[in-house]
This record gives sequence, structure tokens and C-alpha cells, in this order.
Amino acid sequence: MKLLIVDDEPLIHVSIEYSLKELGLGDVEVLHAYTGTDMWKCLEESRIDAALVDIRMPGTNGLEAIEEGKRRWPDTFYYIMSGFSEFEYAREAIRLSVTEYLLKPLEPKTLAAVIAHVKDARANQDNQIRDTFRGWLAGTLHRHDVGYLYAKGYATALLLLTYDNPQNDSWIPAFLYDSHERVLSLPCDEGLLLLIFAPDTSLVHEILRKVPKRDYPAGVTCFASPVCREPEKLAAQMRLLLGASPIRVFRGLGVRYDAVLLAEVPEQELAAAKPWISLRDSYFHSQYETYVSLCSRLCASLPCENSERVRSFLTEVTGAALSGARTVEDLTRLLRQRGKSLLSQRKNVSKVDAAVAYLEENFYQDTSLASLAAQFDLTPNYLSTLLKNRLGMKFTDYLAGLRISHAKNLLLTTALSIKEITQQVGYYSESHFIKVFLEREGCTPAEFRSREKDPGGN
Repeated sequence: MKLLIVDDEPLIHVSIEYSLKELGLGDVEVLHAYTGTDMWKCLEESRIDAALVDIRMPGTNGLEAIEEGKRRWPDTFYYIMSGFSEFEYAREAIRLSVTEYLLKPLEPKTLAAVIAHVKDARANQDNQIRDTFRGWLAGTLHRHDVGYLYAKGYATALLLLTYDNPQNDSWIPAFLYDSHERVLSLPCDEGLLLLIFAPDTSLVHEILRKVPKRDYPAGVTCFASPVCREPEKLAAQMRLLLGASPIRVFRGLGVRYDAVLLAEVPEQELAAAKPWISLRDSYFHSQYETYVSLCSRLCASLPCENSERVRSFLTEVTGAALSGARTVEDLTRLLRQRGKSLLSQRKNVSKVDAAVAYLEENFYQDTSLASLAAQFDLTPNYLSTLLKNRLGMKFTDYLAGLRISHAKNLLLTTALSIKEITQQVGYYSESHFIKVFLEREGCTPAEFRSREKDPGGN
């Protein structure tokens, strides 16, 4: 931990350092300031865990220095030191919420108690900060407005690791293990999202400098944000990393892309790259029908200028040797052959089972019977019959049931508004959502939330 001594008497500095050595507290780094201005400079340059501040100094006195310090660096623990035990000083220290009022000269046992308290309090504080940022990361990933969970005064950055080779789908850079106290991770559809956080901007930059620019394992690509200090900017960087990550299909895997480059990617290029990621996802999730459909459509429109990089991407995804595919027809045939392995993994899964599984995962999308039928190469009437025989109800009733079930869960487990829940479960009209909910549950969403959260009506 870092301890700052703020006193205009050099002898006090020497005395405290001597006591710390006598106590055997070698893990305490001591910094020195002789005025209130010097104290602010130290707080600006480094994260100070605790400051022992003399109450009487020339110029800015200790109370004034602490008042400004608590405003700008609230995470530091401030202790007043004084040889004067007057009531007015103590009362002012209480008003400033200093951690403790210490009388000089400080005894070794007093210093030991201060160090122990700061270490325990800092550990608890760090755990709370970590939990706060974990909530921010998860909430923002799911597009909730959770800016209030961002710990003020912290510097942050994001890394996104995408995995296009299943054999390396859990790899992270080795140096992150050494920085685990400053890094949070969360799986996402695109791969693994990493949040780096620290009170000092320099610490975040130090970690970012260790992120390799190239030579990643097969199929691994990295996307990095700049350092941010505001939740709005970091949330925007998250959207940028996630939204622009498909460009790796055309621009190459195994390198690091910085946000400055991503912001300049033409929208047309990004739109053309996204379906190839959908092809990857359908292969990884054994969605044979979707995979085969995308193979035919995408290979037919394969851009010549990106042909080799796309082939490299597909080789990582499927594990197929595509070097012998000289024509579009050859490429499509080889990819279809790889797709047959998906069928062998799901021998007992029919098209109707695949359609039901698709609905359960994508109920929130704008899905119609016609679009679902086209997805599985069936006619709407035939799919309707298959679904009714399989589910015992019509397509629209099953889809509504999925949406309402998910809505009920959100009503009970989140503080989202009815309007936000409407959008999350796939309805684009709040009034229509309320009408469907009322028909199926016999009450409005608001009434359901109130009734279930307070069964006794208290």
C-alpha cells in the first residue's frame, strides 16, 4: 500500500518511517509532502491508499488540504495528525469525515492500527469496485442503462477476443493472469469481453501496452478500445468493438484492431462481412439448414479482393482444407461436405425440432411463420402443420407464450420499464404487448409485477 505523510516538519517524516521499519511493514511504500499543495500533487500522480495530514502547515492547512483531497480523490483514507487536541479542530475533522483524528507523536501501535485498518478497508473497497464494474459490464452488454454502476474516478478500457477456431476458444493472453485483479471477463456472442480498470490511467495503459499486435493463436483476433473515464464513452466503445468485429473476415485474423481503425470502417464493408459471422455461428451451433443456405448464398457473392482472407477464415471455422477450391462451385461443395458432420451430430433432430429450437433462442426477433419457413426451406402451410402437430398449438400462440414467459421473468428480476420489456421480448407496440399479456395472464404487466413482488398486498 502507499502511505503519504503530509507535514512541514521533516522530523515527523523520519519518525514515522522509522516506526514503520520497526514494525516490519516492508510492504508499505512511503511518500512525502510538506505542504497541502505538495499533497495534491502526490494524489494527482499516484493512487494513495492513506494520507496522514498535519493539521497546521504554512499556506494551505491540513483541513483545507483534506477538503479538496476528498472532493477530487475520495478513495483515499485521510487521517488528521495534530499536537493540538482542541475541540474546534476535532469538530472540523468530523465534518470532513476524516477516517480518524490522531495525536502526535504517533506511537508505533497507532501506526500499526492505521495500516491494518487501511489494508482491510482497501480490500473491501476493491471488492466492491470489482462487483460494481462486473454489474456495469453485464448490464451494458445487454444494452441496459447502468451508467450508475460505473465507479467514478476510475480509468477503464475494453478488449474483445473473438474465437473462430474451436480449438482455441478459451485462450487469453498470459499477461492478463498477472493482472487479474484489474481485469474482468464476460463471455458474449462474439467471444470474450474483457474490462480493464484501475484508479490510475497509467496502470490501464501499462496493461494495454502488453496486448500483442499480432501472432495470436489460430483463429484468435483482438479488438481494443482506448482508455476512458466516463461510462457513456466506454459503452460507446463496447458497441463499436462488438459491431465492427466482423471486419476480421475481410481484413484478416490473428491481429489486434484498435478502435481508431474500427471507427473508419465503411458501413458497406461491415454489412458484407456480417453474414460470414452468421455462417460461423450456424456451423458452431450445428444449425445445418441455416449453414447450408448461407454457404450457397455467400460463396456465390464472394468478393475477389477478399477471397484469400475469407478462405482462411472458413478454414479456421470448419477445419476444412480449402486450398484446393479453385472455383466458387468447389468451395461451396467442400463447405457443404463439412456441413454433413452437423447432421451426424444431430441424427434425431428434424426440421421441425430445429425450427422450435430456433424460436426458443430467437423469440425476441421479428419472426413470422413465412420467414421461419424460408429459414428451413419449407412452405409456410407445411411448417404450420408440423408445428401444430409437434406443439399442440398454432405458431402464433407458441411464439406469444415464449415472449410472455420471458417478459414475466424480466418483470420479476429487473427494474426495466414496461416499454423496455416490450422491446426486449420482441413486441414493437407497448399497447399490443399489454393486450396480449392481459389475455394470457388475466392482468396487466404492471399488476403482475406488483402482485408477485408483494403477494400479501402490503
